[in-house]
Amino acid sequence: MSSNGSALKGSATPDLAKQVLVQKLAQQIVNQIVSDDVIDDKIEEEENQNKEPTCCQMFCAPFTLKYYQPFFNDLTTKVIAQKLWASFFPFKATFFEIQDGKADLYGPIWVYATLVFAVAAAGNISGYLATPSNIAFHYNFDFIPTASSLLFGIAFLVPFAIYMVMKMLGGRHLHLTSVICIYAYAQTCIIPVCVVCSIPNPQLQWGALIYAMINSSLFLIVNYWGELEKNIQAKKHIVIWLIAGCQVVLLLLFKMYFFLYVYTNPYTGSRFDQLTKIVHTDHFFLHHHQQH
Repeated sequence: MSSNGSALKGSATPDLAKQVLVQKLAQQIVNQIVSDDVIDDKIEEEENQNKEPTCCQMFCAPFTLKYYQPFFNDLTTKVIAQKLWASFFPFKATFFEIQDGKADLYGPIWVYATLVFAVAAAGNISGYLATPSNIAFHYNFDFIPTASSLLFGIAFLVPFAIYMVMKMLGGRHLHLTSVICIYAYAQTCIIPVCVVCSIPNPQLQWGALIYAMINSSLFLIVNYWGELEKNIQAKKHIVIWLIAGCQVVLLLLFKMYFFLYVYTNPYTGSRFDQLTKIVHTDHFFLHHHQQH
């Protein structure tokens, strides 16, 4: 009995050894296949990075969602809040330190969308407060599509113009998305200004809008001063005048369109300023008739 048991034990030992050997060989083969795949993926990735993009890839990239994903990823509420807060202190060139080389488009879209809402609300409130009590006031939101088109058009065209001029004058460390980003955050101060402009007082509106123009212009100039001094130098005044000029045009757009020509008299179809003249004329004739 003991001899049979020892024989079975001796035959089981080689079988177990074979199984262990087969498992080791199989594991080595699997590891080799995986390592080969990893190496192939790395080689392919390096080739794609070193490969120059075709003309079609270069021009069609902005029309794909993948192109814009980096500008919406890795964003935190804290960073966006810091950028918004920095725009109210134009003499501190801290914007690019906060940005840390990661321009975003989420903040700019939020700023311009909020600005459209603020303009629509403030404009109608201003019209309501300025309308005499004996005339029915009708809210006017017809200009919102125009306001949206103008503001979002400015959001791209003005930064593009600043970017091109700075590039032609010798600017080096510039990226279009970064210019679009900082220009949008520079307009943050206009949002509270719109609240002030809801008061139908021309002097107050002019003062608030002039403050917004000066604040946003200084914010852009101060944050780009290092680039202007280092690479553009003698021609930096061209960029400064360009930024200031664009902000003056934006100021006039707000004052002469959004807060003056967007209200319509439902009785005559004339503009709100014409309605004001009509009210003053009626008051004059009424006063003159009472004297007689």
